[in-house]
Amino acid sequence: MSQVTLRRATRADRAALRALHRALYIDHHGSIVPPQVEPLLAYRDFERVLRDDIDGLIDHPNAAVLVAERAGRVIGYITGHIEEEPERRLPRRGVVEDWYVEPAARGARTGAALLAALEAVFREAGCDLVESATWTFNEGAVRAHQALGFEPYQVRFRKPLR
Repeated sequence: MSQVTLRRATRADRAALRALHRALYIDHHGSIVPPQVEPLLAYRDFERVLRDDIDGLIDHPNAAVLVAERAGRVIGYITGHIEEEPERRLPRRGVVEDWYVEPAARGARTGAALLAALEAVFREAGCDLVESATWTFNEGAVRAHQALGFEPYQVRFRKPLR
């Protein structure tokens, strides 16, 4: 099996990123999101949201999009951005947004390598900490976060008002 390389994404990666973004938000979510929760996460024009999300992240000065490639093909990605709250003791933080590796490429620590590379970007930008979120029912992601040193600190609740 060929080696995985990591690099910053460019606009030339948009099609590959959209495909992975779609796999994360359609295929993967479809396999883990309980049916009663699905309406709370749904978008109206999801294809536009996916497209705008990737394009906005690639072009945003405080965001980072990194890809993992094997044999010239993108097999995973991670996105994040920097937030500042000057009134906090740790005022500058990196926030992981999306993080996905194709199922066939999992188990080789590609996701961990992507996270480590994003953390390096955050450190270089002067961030004091990194935050990431996942759903409580996404047991695989919870285990991955814990294995990589994250600790849970907040639970967010949601319910419809109709």
